[in-house]
Amino acid sequence: MTSTEKTGFTMKRAFHIAVLANFAAAAGLAAIDSTAQSYPAKAVRIVVPYSTGSATDVMTRIIALKLTDTWGQQVLVENQPGANGIPGTAGVAKSAPDGHTLIMIAANHVVNASLYSKLPFDTVKDFRPIARIGQVPFVLSVPSAFPVRSLKEFVALAKRRPGEIDYASPGNGTPGHLAMELLKTMAGINVVHVPYKGAATALTDVLGGQVPASFIVVAAAIPHIKNRKLIPLAVSSARRSPQLPEVASVDELGYKGFDIVSWIGIAGPARVPNEVVNKVSNEVLKIVSEPLTRDRIVGLGIEMVPAGPAEFGPYVAAEHAKWGKIVKASGAKLD
Repeated sequence: MTSTEKTGFTMKRAFHIAVLANFAAAAGLAAIDSTAQSYPAKAVRIVVPYSTGSATDVMTRIIALKLTDTWGQQVLVENQPGANGIPGTAGVAKSAPDGHTLIMIAANHVVNASLYSKLPFDTVKDFRPIARIGQVPFVLSVPSAFPVRSLKEFVALAKRRPGEIDYASPGNGTPGHLAMELLKTMAGINVVHVPYKGAATALTDVLGGQVPASFIVVAAAIPHIKNRKLIPLAVSSARRSPQLPEVASVDELGYKGFDIVSWIGIAGPARVPNEVVNKVSNEVLKIVSEPLTRDRIVGLGIEMVPAGPAEFGPYVAAEHAKWGKIVKASGAKLD
């Protein structure tokens, strides 16, 4: 074969390879488009590992109704409370990664990884974060009869009376418990944990003065702040809460990096295809951005902090690492 013939052969071969590559790419794009367009092919389940009537449950039902209308397929909400949501979460981890089984996760999803010595799933590796929706901050509060009016005064009093000031939480390993444990570490104070079996009883005893401090969900604290039964010292989120704009954050008051919230978002099994993830994320974020829907969710005490998978995935991983350090420092365990 002459050099001219070799050159012609090489050019023809390159041309054929290019044609085949373009064909393969087109076929791949067609497959992706087909997957996105055909989803959902049947009813979609959103598991809520919390009780019926909780803020997360109500929010999920609002979104599910909108998705049902949009997709023309039923989107069902399935409550699976108990054991800190572990059984319900495990079921989703083992479900088919086709996007027809999803889960509403919150901060306890990553906290559990440190509170329990062994879980039936990997908190990060076995799930695909799809869309963050919002967060629930807390406010460090004391009853009006307690002799402090600021975080600075609270820390100073705790330093003068180490081990003498109690604080309430809804239970071991809850964000309210771990928020105070983080403050203890950062401020160098010693206050004593009094765990309750739920937020309502803890709040009742703080209002009654039996326990003089607690990190309380902002929405639950506001009515009592307005009637001056509770004094707000600082909010737990890095930035001020829109619901309590006059109350500074712990971070703002000098404890840099303090950011404790119970965030909420939707996720699926680890291997849900990108095109399905994007379709669900785009639709959910569109729904929660609608003014009426947004107002209903905010009315539940949830602050809107929407984000897609590109942001939500790294956020969950960072939260997993952050909470692991907090739990280790607190010594909290649930098994």
